Amino acid sequence: MADTGYNWDAAWSYVKDSGGGDWDGDDIADAANMTSNTAISLDGKAACIVGVALYEDNTGAIDGVVTIYVLGHSGDAAEEIGGVGSPFAFTVTPVQNDTVHVQFAVDPRYYDDIIIAMENESGQTLTTTVQYKTATIPVAS
Repeated sequence: MADTGYNWDAAWSYVKDSGGGDWDGDDIADAANMTSNTAISLDGKAACIVGVALYEDNTGAIDGVVTIYVLGHSGDAAEEIGGVGSPFAFTVTPVQNDTVHVQFAVDPRYYDDIIIAMENESGQTLTTTVQYKTATIPVAS
């Protein structure tokens, strides 16, 4: 029987944080932001999902949101910037003393490379993790 459907990566990969390490448990202070320093290539991919975890350690009340940006990255001359123009973005409200998980899709038909960025306006420092998986569709046999 022919191989059909989406073939997802076997494991999640970490998005790279602003310093180039894995974006895994990185703290983002209130009124601060983080932008990945490495683009995620979607070349030849059929699908991409991104997972985000936002954790607040019961320091204080949440009084705002986190904005997550998916920035198009088409080379130095055409890179989108979070909060400038109208890049794809959405907000998430963290929860005090809890972890909020968010998963969303990025369509490779519209992006060849992406960068993930996050702006924290929640009122508290948040511990953040960002991962992704991609899938291909095999050629019909």
